[in-house]
Amino acid sequence: MVVGITGGIACGKTLAGDFLEELGVLVLDADEVAHFVSKYETETVEAVLKAFGKEVFSPYGMLNRTALARIVFSSPAERGKLERILHPRIKEILRVSIEHARNRNASMALIAPLLIESNFQDMVDVIWVVSSEARLQVDRLKKKYSTNEIEAYRRINAQLPLREKEAYANYVLHNNGSIEEFKALVAQTWKKTLKEHGDK
Repeated sequence: MVVGITGGIACGKTLAGDFLEELGVLVLDADEVAHFVSKYETETVEAVLKAFGKEVFSPYGMLNRTALARIVFSSPAERGKLERILHPRIKEILRVSIEHARNRNASMALIAPLLIESNFQDMVDVIWVVSSEARLQVDRLKKKYSTNEIEAYRRINAQLPLREKEAYANYVLHNNGSIEEFKALVAQTWKKTLKEHGDK
């Protein structure tokens, strides 16, 4: 069984994955795969350079994620350009990893912020959507990226609205309380998921 974990930005997807790992669940993060291919795979790096120019790279040739984020979160066209470069390769790597887990009959979780938008949902059996109140998303983004409220909302609005994502969910996990409460919710939802979908 493969559980796809998605949701809004700064809602707690990675935190949910961390808690699942503590339970012994194999967790794969699409963002980590994206970081890897955009840092180490020459073909991808060259495609990003050609599409966005030297201004998104450091003087030493490393991708400047902050500079790239400013561009892609302010323009749907630019974001689409980046996704067309990254997503086919990301999906290829994820498929191989998921196939390996299935061959071992291992249950696993895939964290993919754009699971719905990128049509990655065909790779998973069950969908979790992690949701939070907008004010909490903004507060978390401001702390994490040392950014202002306008930039925080720009990042939130760059993604599919949470209500639309929730429509695809088998389970919606609301992360509006304490970390301890969310940890308990993740464990409870995993147990329920195994009981209801574990034979997939």
